[in-house]
Amino acid sequence: MRTSILVWSTVSGIILGLFVDATLIGVALLFGAVVPAISARLNQRWLVFSAVSVLAIIPLVLAVLGFLEGRLKAV
Repeated sequence: MRTSILVWSTVSGIILGLFVDATLIGVALLFGAVVPAISARLNQRWLVFSAVSVLAIIPLVLAVLGFLEGRLKAV
């Protein structure tokens, strides 16, 4: 039973991270549509690399938080 709690909490954290990523992408797209001059400036390589890195790290961090939450639940 303890393993299933840990797995489900970790998966829940990953899913929450994907929701946060989708929200951030949506906000960026809306902001790009509202202020078109920003879109042209956001095509720099380092900025794209940074954004992709942050979007990849968010689900990982939330997976760790979900795992730690699962450990608290399993006690």
